[in-house]
Amino acid sequence: TRVLRLPTRSPRQARSIVRLQLDRLSPLPAADTVFDLVPLRAEAGETLYALGILRRSALADPAFGAQRTVVAAASIDGQEVRFRFRNSGAVDGRETRWLQHAPRAALVCLGLAAVVLAGNIRAEQWRAQRLPEIAAEQRQTAQQARLAELRASARGEWLALERADASTRFLCVAARVAAVRPGGLAVSSVSADPQRVTLALPPGAEVAALGEALDLPPADAASADGQTLVFPSEVCG
Repeated sequence: TRVLRLPTRSPRQARSIVRLQLDRLSPLPAADTVFDLVPLRAEAGETLYALGILRRSALADPAFGAQRTVVAAASIDGQEVRFRFRNSGAVDGRETRWLQHAPRAALVCLGLAAVVLAGNIRAEQWRAQRLPEIAAEQRQTAQQARLAELRASARGEWLALERADASTRFLCVAARVAAVRPGGLAVSSVSADPQRVTLALPPGAEVAALGEALDLPPADAASADGQTLVFPSEVCG
């Protein structure tokens, strides 16, 4: 378990962000990782989440064989948190009943195919051995399609969040200015939007020198009054 601060209150968007960054957030291989995200509280425009990580192979334990959801409790910052991990490999009674009550006509057709392929294999043996394998293959195909869909959705949401997050661009600009002026930079006003960040400097500021030190394009280094630094999207995208 660990605690994350994310710039969204939407659990769906938060899960998408974690899914994209899972290889950095989890010490386990991403392909062998399942996770659950539980919101704890909101703090200053961010939301504090509890992240629970579990090895996927642990869900193959016979104790969880029929459980589609495995619940684990943990104490985080003095708060009891219940993580719910989806067990995609669970086989419950519904699948077993479906296999036991397959249509008789389908069994006859399958039996004839088995006789053609191997005359000494009886229809009942084929049913007992092959149908569970087919069910497992179908579950795996469905899981792969769902994973591809989730990755595509997460990538789109992450890009949309980056494009709309003017505060993230402002933090980038602040870091660049601090690297050039460790002692700080006096500004008259600041504005930020998804396309640019603009710093208005007081009279007498060395705008041209600052623009050159910050590696700004000449056309964006200063406005007509010579007292504005403009950071376009290509500088802090």
